[in-house]
Amino acid sequence: MVTKKLMLLSGVIAVLGGCGDTTSTGANTATVNTSAAASAASDVTRVRGVITAVGADAVTVQTYDGKSVSVPLDAKTKVAWVVKSDLSTLKDGDFIGTATTGPDDALRAVELVIFPEAMRGTGEGHYPWDVPGVVAAAGGGAADEQSAMTNGTVDGQSAMTNGTVDQQSGMTNGTVTAGAGKPGETRLSISYKGGKAQVVVPVGTPIVRFEPAERSVLAKGQKLFAITLAGASGARSVAVGKDGLTPPM
Repeated sequence: MVTKKLMLLSGVIAVLGGCGDTTSTGANTATVNTSAAASAASDVTRVRGVITAVGADAVTVQTYDGKSVSVPLDAKTKVAWVVKSDLSTLKDGDFIGTATTGPDDALRAVELVIFPEAMRGTGEGHYPWDVPGVVAAAGGGAADEQSAMTNGTVDGQSAMTNGTVDQQSGMTNGTVTAGAGKPGETRLSISYKGGKAQVVVPVGTPIVRFEPAERSVLAKGQKLFAITLAGASGARSVAVGKDGLTPPM
């Protein structure tokens, strides 16, 4: 039983680990990193949409832009649930991820993921991201959304007032070191290797966590977020929303 739980947890780590396979650049006070990660990014494909069929070695997905895509599965493909959460569950020291809109000096969250402890530190930095699932599901696309991801440590929170969302997006991951669950908008101060980001989390921002799952949970109608690598026989990871949830990342 312990071995099975560890295997399922490794699946969650693999699902989340795919968030770091992109070019690394700096946010706010960060510096730009143009290492081999840039070439690795072109080998990664993220699939977002609704499962229309489940087979023995693949799932068929209708993406949010209307395409039909086959996501291959093999023995190494990891599966996880995406489950609903909220800021009241956020506690000091949590490691998080958040897709954002706005320029680097005015980032606003469009979704937030609370990572399991085993994921702490993975993909630390700030780098390009594509259209977040919460935006794609609502009809947004690459033409009006630019994106990035930042992995780091949240070292403060404070209550905020409402503001305007600019049409640019990014992802910020970090560890919370201050209280949570404040009314209204919340500002997160997030530090990572090479820089720091300030992110405002508006009221109503989707907040989720990941839970381990097995391939048997995959079913028609589920909303999916998958990561595939060029040349691989199966997707690296597949995350599906529990109880109809849309994976927002």
